[in-house]
Amino acid sequence: MLRVLPFANALGVLGGACYVLGALLVLLAPSLYLALLQAWVFLDATLLAPAGTLVTLPNFIVGLVTVVLGSWLFGLALAALYNALSAAQQVRA
Repeated sequence: MLRVLPFANALGVLGGACYVLGALLVLLAPSLYLALLQAWVFLDATLLAPAGTLVTLPNFIVGLVTVVLGSWLFGLALAALYNALSAAQQVRA
């Protein structure tokens, strides 16, 4: 059995760290970021944002909060589902 809250906390922290690394990629290598984005979403990403406006402080904060919260909720749901399915499997065994 997984401990649900520590698992959710770990996923939230990792989600936040990945978001910060992504924001640094945008700031340090915007053309690489746009190339990756274009490859992942199958569209012309160069038209999405004019040069120099990819990262602003308000957008960074909102993005970080939503990624951490979303990761935490996903971790909570994943651990709870894992525990429920593990318990059901043990009953059948």
